[in-house]
Amino acid sequence: MTIFEELFALATDATLALTISADLQTGRMTVNVVPKPKGDTANPALDKALSLTATPAEFDEGFIAALKSYREARRSLAEQLEATREVLEAAKGAAVKQAAEAAGKAAKPTANAPAPKPKAVAAAAGESGFDLFG
Repeated sequence: MTIFEELFALATDATLALTISADLQTGRMTVNVVPKPKGDTANPALDKALSLTATPAEFDEGFIAALKSYREARRSLAEQLEATREVLEAAKGAAVKQAAEAAGKAAKPTANAPAPKPKAVAAAAGESGFDLFG
């Protein structure tokens, strides 16, 4: 792929900000590729910028490979994040179902147990339900 094909592939998942600076004394430059996730898919792990410092010749030789590696790592993180979300949603659904079943069982009075008196009725009958000494 060309440099712009790699940048295009990266930009499909996030808006990219690029900064480039040069140091005349060392003959090196720094290139930062900073992703800004689109929509509500923001996740700090996917916001990590790519920051490279090298000579222009080194960038000519390896920048495309570095972009590809960065893009693949971001894709892998995004896939792992999605898998984790799916597991958490399934666990949440199971917990809600289990809680609903437990609440349903607790709400059914047993045949031999007397129904509890409402507090207003107990108070009127002189039963406070409060025992200071325990």
